[in-house]
Amino acid sequence: MRDSAEDNDRILRIQKREDEQLQILRICESLAPVTTRIELEIAINTVIKAILGFNWLMVYIEDAAEKTYRLSFHNNAEVFNRWKNEYPDSNSQPFIAAWDSAEPLLLSVNDTGKTDAFPGFVTEAFQGSTSKILCCSMPSKSCKGVILFGYDSNHPQHTSDQYRIKMIAQQLAITFTNLLLFEAAISTVSKANIHSATTTTDDAGDSTGNDGMKMIGSSESIGKVRELITLVSKTDTGVLISGESGTGKELVAKAIHEHSLRKDKLFININCGAIPKNLIESELFGHERGSFTGATSLKKGKFELAHEGTLFLDEVGEMPLELQVKLLRVLQEKEIQRIGSSKAIKVNTRIIAATNRDLEKMVSEGNFRADLYYRLKIFPIDVPALRDRDEDIVALSRFFIKAISEKNNQPPKTISTKAINTLKAHHWPGNIRELEHVITRSFLLSPGKIIKDIHLGNRKEIALTGTNATLRPWKEFETEYLLSVLRFCKGKISGPGSAAAILEIPSTTLKSKMVKLGIKRRHYIM
Repeated sequence: MRDSAEDNDRILRIQKREDEQLQILRICESLAPVTTRIELEIAINTVIKAILGFNWLMVYIEDAAEKTYRLSFHNNAEVFNRWKNEYPDSNSQPFIAAWDSAEPLLLSVNDTGKTDAFPGFVTEAFQGSTSKILCCSMPSKSCKGVILFGYDSNHPQHTSDQYRIKMIAQQLAITFTNLLLFEAAISTVSKANIHSATTTTDDAGDSTGNDGMKMIGSSESIGKVRELITLVSKTDTGVLISGESGTGKELVAKAIHEHSLRKDKLFININCGAIPKNLIESELFGHERGSFTGATSLKKGKFELAHEGTLFLDEVGEMPLELQVKLLRVLQEKEIQRIGSSKAIKVNTRIIAATNRDLEKMVSEGNFRADLYYRLKIFPIDVPALRDRDEDIVALSRFFIKAISEKNNQPPKTISTKAINTLKAHHWPGNIRELEHVITRSFLLSPGKIIKDIHLGNRKEIALTGTNATLRPWKEFETEYLLSVLRFCKGKISGPGSAAAILEIPSTTLKSKMVKLGIKRRHYIM
């Protein structure tokens, strides 16, 4: 009997350890793909919190120069904003104790009376519902940090809490280190792009718009976009951004958010075309535990997470028709219902949508709801293709060259006239995203201080830089091509079968190019 009882105990211990290992594996799987703070917040609030049972999680990173700790993350945005400007001393509790302890350090409400060294957030937490805090050092070579988990009195104390936290601390450290490195790596480009591709370099041209906003390029079309961003940012008006892939629609959306009154709240991006149809409703509206197979915990949707912030619906034209009805209801009623719940949740979320499709045509074909289309298109912004703002190519190229050199800690490079002519001769079907990739590739493949050749990849356009080609100013190539198209269309500039239709550009853009190049009617009408 004793052997049987011991065997049962051993089996139970093995099962318990296997369950703990599965939980740790699930937590690591949720953290591994994280590259943004929003993704980190979602992983913590939807997966890790449900497994570990804590109320809140904070990450403090040491500022070695100032000998203080700085709040770098909290899974509750409101609490983060409240304490982000408090900088506890590096030698204060619980930071020094967490680093001196080989195991996660447990603080209880009774510990606050033992020392005056606790920072304000600990005192506030214990004055509220928090009854204990587990503190764990974050083992990272890149940054010294401490992770804190707050639990309320309803959470039973288990020794496995400390074991699991110790096990996942390494993955949290890796995830957070990667997050910080990723933010630092893209700061020269993405930080500027968040403000709608703003820059302070002279290479970009002095194209200051309203609200002190500077944008790369001096073309009339991008100036118009800048003006529209300034006009709509301070309102809560819905915006529909249209344009080809790679033109920077998300950057425009982020610029609107960053210049709005909601800038201190979350900006959440969801690509409606990248999520399977059977999951997108849960992503947008959330679900209750047990509402369907696989719904093992409550999940907040993007509308709830973006409450008082901005929700960016990228590629909204890919949204299924049945979900368009529910989206329209949210826009009208300002409330959502999680899947599996009958409770209405009020949300104050600004909607910015974007598409590279012709929604008006989709409406006429019955593939997009007309009422939703007009609800979204209260304030439209059309982002021009790069080929329609070719005068900005040089400024954009120099901006990317500067950013690449800084990012890779390499000396800056100049770009030759030959290379610039190649850039201008390219049609840029991938727009600014393609330009950035081409400049990056050409920068890395240029051994000297000058980018002499542009590496477009396996495209026919690369032959323009061949040794047998006769180099001429881009103006001559563009003039000849436009004249050939105009002659083919017998001088018809707009409408079906026109030059503008063949070139796939607005007729106003074509007329502007003709004026710029000095093309007169007598040149193409024989």
